[in-house]
Amino acid sequence: MNKVFLLVEIDVKPGQGETFLRELNKQVEIIRGEEGCESIEVLKNDLHDNLIHVWEIWSDKAAWDRHMVNDASKAWKILASEFVLGEKITVMSKP
Repeated sequence: MNKVFLLVEIDVKPGQGETFLRELNKQVEIIRGEEGCESIEVLKNDLHDNLIHVWEIWSDKAAWDRHMVNDASKAWKILASEFVLGEKITVMSKP
């Protein structure tokens, strides 16, 4: 099975960055305990104050698919909508 690499770019509403990061870091701790999550890191964009990046590595697509539909992810999507203008997910794999 091939690993899945994700780069998530999150456009946070102005003035909501610090609160969003606190909530996101709570979610990241949950994700780190999920089966198949090999790595997840939150990165702040030094050039754009309202952009946050999340770098993820999953053992395979099935693990990532399970993560995307579990209860914690569903709850996160509702909470995040309060802070986020939009997001872009880039899915990558090694050739």
